[in-house]
Amino acid sequence: MRQNVVCASLFLCACVWVGGCAGHAQDAHEPGDRLGTYHATGKLVSDTCQAAVLGVSNDWQFDVKLSRESHTLYWLNGEEAIPGTIANDGVSFGFQSGVEVELQAARGTRPGCIIERSDSASGELSSSSTSDVPRFTADMSFNYAVQRGSECAAFVGVEGGFAGLPCKVSYALQAKRTALPPSLD
Repeated sequence: MRQNVVCASLFLCACVWVGGCAGHAQDAHEPGDRLGTYHATGKLVSDTCQAAVLGVSNDWQFDVKLSRESHTLYWLNGEEAIPGTIANDGVSFGFQSGVEVELQAARGTRPGCIIERSDSASGELSSSSTSDVPRFTADMSFNYAVQRGSECAAFVGVEGGFAGLPCKVSYALQAKRTALPPSLD
């Protein structure tokens, strides 16, 4: 069952990225012009990981704040401000982020297991207005791969582990603004 405990940390890291799975921390610094707080609902598109401990479900909901500055859109998850880019059309956007998670430490000459998780999102804002964006849609994915030089066979094909690596979990998101940003008097 050690695999269940360490694999669960991969999902918790994903929750920090999107903000909202395991509670809310105090808001991070909010650069740029605040757009508001959004409630996102996601529908599972694919799950090639089939890892029960990741907590993947068909439906997913969370809250996130957005702000923007010129061609930068910030995804504010309560822990950090993740910068993304806004295309020249003023509505298309994209984010990329990643983290390494040690599932098993190296022991002597035996390599440990480190999983690299790369996160990406691409979508569209409902308006090119710099301050009034009532909705957005996005495709979000979490990619898991074994770090070069790692040995992760103990976490593949076992109960609670991954069906195979590399693997990917993808969601289609729709989000609606639920709160305007506080007034900056």
